[in-house]
Amino acid sequence: MERVVIRIPDGTYENYNAVDNVIAYILRLDNIRLVGGYGIILTNAKDIIRQFYKVKYYYGKTDGKQIRHYIFSVEKTLYFSPWQVKELGYLLGLYFGNEHQVVFAVHDDSRHLHIHMGINTVAYTNGAYRAYWEIEGLRAYAEKCVDLLTDRVWFGKEMNLGSLKVW
Repeated sequence: MERVVIRIPDGTYENYNAVDNVIAYILRLDNIRLVGGYGIILTNAKDIIRQFYKVKYYYGKTDGKQIRHYIFSVEKTLYFSPWQVKELGYLLGLYFGNEHQVVFAVHDDSRHLHIHMGINTVAYTNGAYRAYWEIEGLRAYAEKCVDLLTDRVWFGKEMNLGSLKVW
């Protein structure tokens, strides 16, 4: 049984306002304490959107898929708090965050905690365009992240981030 389910919302995300729409949706709950990211300064939705566009314009990469949107739903029986799910968000964001801007928020407005995550398709490090990540690799990585967090939360073990082989 998967302890974290990954869903990719429908849509091409190639429209001119895809970045605006996805980031506004991710940050719609307006609880900055449950927001995280990589390659960005955590301010507000409007500014984070601007940060994503600055990378795209700097490298001249404004065509194609503009943003990736993932939803990570955490198994309820793990009994993670919103803060622990935010910690999971940071672990999951490492999968993309060494090269791509990542913004995520923990949503606690439904019957289960879940993370909405947006990833810029243009790398801030070198301008490389990448619109797709292999889902099976991401799924395996997400399960490792849940293992690490579960061991820490339930058994008090130190997290060995070296065991998360991303690159």
